[in-house]
Amino acid sequence: MKKKSKKEHKEKHENFLKKKLKNPVHHGTPRVKVSKEVRVPERILKESDIAIDFAMKVHEKFDKIIKATILFGSQAKGTATENSDVDIIVVIDDASIKWDLELIAWYREELGKMVARSVYPKELHINTIKLTTWWEDLLEGDPVIINIIRYGEVLIDSGGFFNPLKILLKKGKIKSTVEAVYTALQRAPTHLIRSRNAKLGAIEGIYWAMIDSSQAALITAGKLPPSPEHIPELLKETFVDTKMSRPEYAIAVKDIYNLHKKIVHSEIYDVKGDDIDKWQETAQAFITEMTRIIDLLVEESRKAETEEESENAESTSQEKNIQEIKDSTSKS
Repeated sequence: MKKKSKKEHKEKHENFLKKKLKNPVHHGTPRVKVSKEVRVPERILKESDIAIDFAMKVHEKFDKIIKATILFGSQAKGTATENSDVDIIVVIDDASIKWDLELIAWYREELGKMVARSVYPKELHINTIKLTTWWEDLLEGDPVIINIIRYGEVLIDSGGFFNPLKILLKKGKIKSTVEAVYTALQRAPTHLIRSRNAKLGAIEGIYWAMIDSSQAALITAGKLPPSPEHIPELLKETFVDTKMSRPEYAIAVKDIYNLHKKIVHSEIYDVKGDDIDKWQETAQAFITEMTRIIDLLVEESRKAETEEESENAESTSQEKNIQEIKDSTSKS
C-alpha cells in the first residue's frame, strides 16, 4: 500500500478543518431543534465559527508551539447571550520548547496583532496557559483546570490530550487533592485583600479628582498651584470669603484629604461601599462647582480685556483728535 505524502496529509487536514468550520461539532452538547417562533440572534450562531476560524489562524501562525486551543466560558456552556465574549484558551508547549524573552515578546506581539485584525476583535478574550502549568495544576486537581476540562470545547488539539482528559474526568479518574483544596483556600484571602484595595483605590481616584479640579480653579483665580494640604484654606480665602462659593466645598476637600492621608498611613484598611458612593457624588458635585467658578472667572477676564481694549481704543481716538486740532491750529 502506497504511503501518503506530507502534502496529501496536509490537504486532508485542511479539508477536515474546512468541513468543521462549515459544520462545527459541539462535543458533549446534544443538538436541540429551535422552533421557528424563537429568534436566536444571528451573531450568537456564528460564535463557534469565529472561535474555530481564529484557532485555525493561531495554529497556522505558531505551529508546533501551540498544543491546543479550547473554547471556554458561556459559549462552551451554552449560556451565551448577545453580548457574551468569545473566551479561548491557548495551551503553549513550554516542555519541549524553551521560551526566552525574545520568543515571549514575539508571541505576545503577534497574538495581539491577530486579535486586532480579527473580524470581532472586541469579542475575543484570549488566555494563554503553559503546558507544564496545565499539567501540574491537573495533577493537583486544581478547580480552574477541572472546570476547563469539564465545560471546555476543544477547537484544535494537536497534542491530542484534551478529549481523553474529558473522558477520564467523566469516568471519575481525575479528582481534586487535599493540596488543591488548601491551595484554593489560601488564594481566598488574597482575593479579599485585592477587593479591599480596589475600594481604597476608588478613594484615591476621588481624592485626585477633587485636588486637580481645586488647583485648576485656584490657578484660574491667579493663585500659584498649592500643595494638597493648603488647598482647603486657600479655597476658603479665594472663593468662600468672596461669596463665590459655599463653605461645604472647602470642607469636602479637607475631609477627603484627611481620609486619603489615613489610608496612606495605614490607619484605615477598608471603606464601606455606601461611603464610596457618597464620596463619588460629592466629588461630582465638587467638580461641577469648580467648573462653574472657572467659567465665571474666564468670562470676567474676557469682559475685563474687552473693556480695557475699548478704553484704549477710545483713548487713542481722543489723542488722535487732539493731535489733529494742534496740527490745524499750527497751520493757521
